[in-house]
Amino acid sequence: MSPTGNTQFHVNTGHAPIDALRYSNHVALEPHRHAATEILLYRIAAERHNNCVMTAQRDVWEPDMLMISRGSGRAAHGNMAGSKFTAPPSTSIRATFVPRGADSHVTYYNSSQTTGLLFPTGFLAKLVSEQKFTGFDPILFQEDASLIALVQMLEAEISAPGFGSQFFVEGVSRAIATILLRADRAAIRQQADRIYLTPHKLRRVIEFIDAGLDKDLRLEDLAQVANLSIFHFARVFKRATGVSPYQFVRNRRLELACTLLREDSLDLAQLALACGFSNQSHFTSAFSRQLGVPPGRFRREARP
Repeated sequence: MSPTGNTQFHVNTGHAPIDALRYSNHVALEPHRHAATEILLYRIAAERHNNCVMTAQRDVWEPDMLMISRGSGRAAHGNMAGSKFTAPPSTSIRATFVPRGADSHVTYYNSSQTTGLLFPTGFLAKLVSEQKFTGFDPILFQEDASLIALVQMLEAEISAPGFGSQFFVEGVSRAIATILLRADRAAIRQQADRIYLTPHKLRRVIEFIDAGLDKDLRLEDLAQVANLSIFHFARVFKRATGVSPYQFVRNRRLELACTLLREDSLDLAQLALACGFSNQSHFTSAFSRQLGVPPGRFRREARP
């Protein structure tokens, strides 16, 4: 399909999936890349030129794209996956999902605000791989409160990663994938309730976590250690420990950070790497949010 429209402006963020989008006017765009999962977050605000109409175009390409946007109070319209659509006027926040392999061409007023997520190829599908999966269908401007809340949670975490960030992002992404799949969540819970994590397997998982606190631990890696699917691992882990994998890793990394700060043997940049952070800034921000004091102050106050 070759949609019509004067979509001549590109952005240049250095992230190819974002830069592939085209617009009919200049846009201000703020990108963030989550290092551990490679999910790309972007926020778009069109430059306001006399309340002009904007168009945004995406040709067929790989990433799944999920957006939430606050409407301008005027109707949006366009083509999605080869079909025409018109979204009723609204000022509410609405969700739109464009699966991989689908093109899109949307016309809207530039007072709209948009947050988008671009998921690596196959990322969402893998999180629901045990379900009957034949592909995701597009979602067009739906006021789905659950989906919107999950996108906002990812937006906050990717913008400012915390302790155990990857597990949080993967957990929220799994919830998103389940909604997009329109799966029977009650049936999923019943299926998971028949699976248990034995003490031996739990011990192996915890040992694996403790040995890799300085690395990009993945939910997939923990599931493999337990010989379980990603889809079921998080639920049975929480049933065995009382906390989610995200909370468990977050607590372990926070404990390690406090120990290393008390020992006063590493500078903050080295300490950040030892606790699984890509840089000191993210570590300082996450530590301050968790304990209410920056790591430098914690270290000074912990000294005898």
